[in-house]
Amino acid sequence: MPDLTLDHAHQIVVQGHGAAKEAGLNAVFAILDTGAHLVTFSRMDGAWLASNELAIAKARASVMFQAPSEALNAPPQVGEPVPHFDHIHAGGLLLMGGGLPLFNGDGVLIGAIGVSGGTPEQDAALARAAAS
Repeated sequence: MPDLTLDHAHQIVVQGHGAAKEAGLNAVFAILDTGAHLVTFSRMDGAWLASNELAIAKARASVMFQAPSEALNAPPQVGEPVPHFDHIHAGGLLLMGGGLPLFNGDGVLIGAIGVSGGTPEQDAALARAAAS
């Protein structure tokens, strides 16, 4: 199983903090491994308490589906079943912007980041900035 080191996870969070400060946001960052277990977690001063659970749920959705969380929330199509997991539930998934899978240099999944603190679009941008 590929590893996401604590040092690497901390580097991602530091980059995320910088991007959040530039955007004028206080955000929460959750980094999970491939088993959807928390590697590191950071809540910036002033970030909403509700963002704690939201960031983890976005990261969990991204690692489990190996896709950005906003890509999993496609609009309903006529004649197609409507996904019923577009909110937090017992499995803890949230399908809106802010979750991003993390891959190593060989394209192997190593975990995911979840960000919450702004709009879904802002959270997605922060996740991309943190992971870059």
